[in-house]
Amino acid sequence: MKNISVLIKPASSLCNLRCRYCFYIDESEKREEASHGVMLEEMTDRLIERIAEALSQEGVANISFQGGEPTVAGLDYFRHFVSKMQEYPKIEFHYSLQTNGTLLNEEWASFFAKHQFLIGVSLDGYETNMNDFRYDIQKKGVYTKVMRGIDYLEKANVEYNILTVVTKNLAKHGKALLEFYHTHKFRYVQLIPCLPPLGSEQEDDMSLTPELYDTFYLEFFREWKKLVFKGEVISVNLFENLMGMLYGYPPYQCGMIGKCIPQYVIESNGDVYPCDFYCLDEYRLGNIQKSSFEELRGNAGTFLATSTCTKKPCESCRFVNMCNGGCRRQNVCYLDEDTCAYQKVLLKILPELYELLQRKKVQ
Repeated sequence: MKNISVLIKPASSLCNLRCRYCFYIDESEKREEASHGVMLEEMTDRLIERIAEALSQEGVANISFQGGEPTVAGLDYFRHFVSKMQEYPKIEFHYSLQTNGTLLNEEWASFFAKHQFLIGVSLDGYETNMNDFRYDIQKKGVYTKVMRGIDYLEKANVEYNILTVVTKNLAKHGKALLEFYHTHKFRYVQLIPCLPPLGSEQEDDMSLTPELYDTFYLEFFREWKKLVFKGEVISVNLFENLMGMLYGYPPYQCGMIGKCIPQYVIESNGDVYPCDFYCLDEYRLGNIQKSSFEELRGNAGTFLATSTCTKKPCESCRFVNMCNGGCRRQNVCYLDEDTCAYQKVLLKILPELYELLQRKKVQ
């Protein structure tokens, strides 16, 4: 059965927050036009036609919405999108949306529940850390608003996970972060590193470093394992991927296969890019008004061909088949020319993960 995955930015880089580390603001400001505003209905319809065309009107469409902040596009945008997709009854569609959670209410939650959206909520742990990095235009912390948004999702029985950006500061408090998740009964967690600005070679006060990557994950894993032995398993994206690979399955996490695959990141004006980290003018593949997904994939050839990591530690690494150098954008947080913090983490936790699997503590 044919399938396609697309990542849509319905509100471009527009956002109601001004987070200190926002990579997409940094990225979009490097373009000739930073924001394209909210996607017009005509463009939305054309995009859906292209998705149906790529599937020959039968197959699976995995549709993700990100930003900026996608809810800035308004609930009517999503109502129209879902209604239009339903005109293709032979397409099985799966929706996900990444949000800062501050604009959610009962109406949003009810819509997500009705159409089975999987929601990712950006929440950087406990309140003091969260409000230090994520705040609104007036620089007021938004922790309380985000937690309220999560309550709406809970009450509507919407599936959601927590996405946490691990900054240099948060990396020093792995135990406190896990205790926060446990206290609030968050069962599905994604951890991603805080990245330096695109093209930057200098260390800053927020971005994760290889040294902190190592110490954070080992502390976090140690505390996570204690919960596992109590029968309280929290799903963590890195650990889930590693356990799957121990069973012989390929990783589901982008960046762990050692080379890029086209993501089809679609800006609100219809421009398409090969990766969320490279939505820059020089990487533009085309526009859905004029190009099919087949043509867009062909235009991604150069980008894909140059995505493999070539740093020295990978040449002799015993775990190279488990990451193949990792994501070429994110590996700056754990890999330099001489050492790999990810390798150090795997040396410690892989045997312990395997033991947990054998003892059926996790599955």
